[in-house]
Amino acid sequence: MTNHRFTVKTRMPEQPSVRTERTITWRVRRASRQGVSEGAIVVAGEEPLEVRLNGQPIAVLMRLPGDEKELAAGFCLSEGYVRRSDDLLLIHHCGRTALGPDDPLESSNRVEVTARPEALTRPPEMTRLILSGCGSTGSTAAAAQFATGLPPVQSDLHLRQEVLLGLAQALVAAQGVHKQTGGVHAAALFTRTGELLVLREDIGRHNAVDKVLGYALLRHLPLSDKVLLTTGRASHEMVVKAVRVGLPVVASVSSPTSLAVQLASRLNCTLVGYLRGQRMVIYTHWWRVGDE
Repeated sequence: MTNHRFTVKTRMPEQPSVRTERTITWRVRRASRQGVSEGAIVVAGEEPLEVRLNGQPIAVLMRLPGDEKELAAGFCLSEGYVRRSDDLLLIHHCGRTALGPDDPLESSNRVEVTARPEALTRPPEMTRLILSGCGSTGSTAAAAQFATGLPPVQSDLHLRQEVLLGLAQALVAAQGVHKQTGGVHAAALFTRTGELLVLREDIGRHNAVDKVLGYALLRHLPLSDKVLLTTGRASHEMVVKAVRVGLPVVASVSSPTSLAVQLASRLNCTLVGYLRGQRMVIYTHWWRVGDE
């Protein structure tokens, strides 16, 4: 058997050659059994965003730059700080993006959210670090607690099976950053006829969901007749976020968790998993999907 050894002949600077707001182009060395080559690759951007509510820092979100106001609004709504768009008086984005490569966490990115004090449904808490992939530490217990008081979804939405099966293809086609980097999640809102209303991408699937919810919140779009489709695992947090804003259908191209299935069943939310190609699995409230 031939022994393959890779010899590094020159030291290549490990720094981005091109930076945009949402991606960077990074010089890399590719190695395989066929040899070594040098080139460039596009990488998804990641930056912290501090969210302040009525002057109190409540979270630092590790996220893909862009759509900061929507993300902050959606976070405040889906985490239960406010119930509706009228509760928000002002959303102001402070700071900058496109951080330098030397100290990527020294970000001045911040969103100041001002809400009517009497409208807050929970007090602002001390800052939490929301990791890009898995939500905040201790979020399982918190989400289960907040789900206890959630009313079931009130919606008689009915979808044709054919429409639901076509959503995954529309999601993939609209993912611009994913096509460049392969390293981001996406969330999208669709109408009952399969029309794509909004798609947002982020390194965290929770952030992507909050961005599309924020988009709807800031534009006063009704959600009782819409479908939320996400990439990544459908966790209980996804169900709680959807139910809190009245979304009747949550679909994912991946699998749901057991708690997500149980919560969706109890809260009158149709949960769909493995929505890929021409197949899907409907876990709860099947009556919403079928031929009309």
